Amino acid sequence: MRSLAIAAALAILPMSSWAQSEHPVRVDSGDAVLAGTLMLPQDEPLAAVVLIQGAGPHGRDQVISGAPMFRELAEGLAARGVASLRIDNAGVGESTGEPVQHFLQRRPHIIAAFDALAGRPELEGVPLGLIGHSEGTLVATSLWADRRDTIDFLVLLGAPGRPGREVWVEQQSNPDRFPEHDAEGLARIRAAFDAVAQASIIGDRQGVEDAADALFAATGLPPEEAAEIRPDFVNRMASPEMQVFLGHDPASTFAPVAEPILMVWGDADTLTSPAQNLPVFLDEQNDDADVTLVVLPDEDHFFLRGEGLPPGEHRRGAMSLSPVITDLVSRWIAGLEDRP
Repeated sequence: MRSLAIAAALAILPMSSWAQSEHPVRVDSGDAVLAGTLMLPQDEPLAAVVLIQGAGPHGRDQVISGAPMFRELAEGLAARGVASLRIDNAGVGESTGEPVQHFLQRRPHIIAAFDALAGRPELEGVPLGLIGHSEGTLVATSLWADRRDTIDFLVLLGAPGRPGREVWVEQQSNPDRFPEHDAEGLARIRAAFDAVAQASIIGDRQGVEDAADALFAATGLPPEEAAEIRPDFVNRMASPEMQVFLGHDPASTFAPVAEPILMVWGDADTLTSPAQNLPVFLDEQNDDADVTLVVLPDEDHFFLRGEGLPPGEHRRGAMSLSPVITDLVSRWIAGLEDRP
């Protein structure tokens, strides 16, 4: 079953007067001890979720442009009856362990966090889910196969749908970046970027170096400039992070998911635009899943707003989480019990 909505306007429900409580949590995951916060509503929770950050060395609050995005989301969910657990990534904040190099290394940490949530006595019998943002959506869908018997729903915010290689090559070879090149030159540049990506995916550092030299030549970069940027570019493209990102196809882990799924994008999202990513999920979704896809007007990739600022423009210290996203997610979770 599929539900597709282009949300023009949403009336925001007032938050409950429930008090909410925070509880420190420590979760063992291999060599790491993950520090986190369990946020509980005062009354019996309607549901409970693990919040999964996007890419980067984020703490539990996922601070973007000075705004603690995940803290604000957790508080808003608790005020509407949904409990949540959010953790510092390994090696960040109060969590120990080595920092992760790519999103697949986060899987065992989020599994451990989810199992810790499921084991809380005050959450016995409560529907359990995952809320992932951006790269966190890749973690969420990849976990489904491991915990399909206990994951009751997924919420995916700003989810990328296309293979990493395809997205990266398209972004890097954008003709606007190379206005002095004709169609033939642009084709050579695109092929050169694709060769870099292919070498990265197979872990061929020498291939990355050779492809980088060909790329710099195709773009007409002066030799002295190429020599200056080459080391950092090669290191970046030969890193495990880029190897995994470029080689991953998000649709492959999304397609089998059979639990209810809410997917939300902002129409001002320039990082995972709904125009490019939503159709992928429409094509790949499991026919047995109850999938709701929503595009919110005037929202960006982070669902942050700054007073007086246009959608997508950030000013550090002036941003806060849009109440629209908290209300939408809360409504959808609360309505799960009424779904067939």
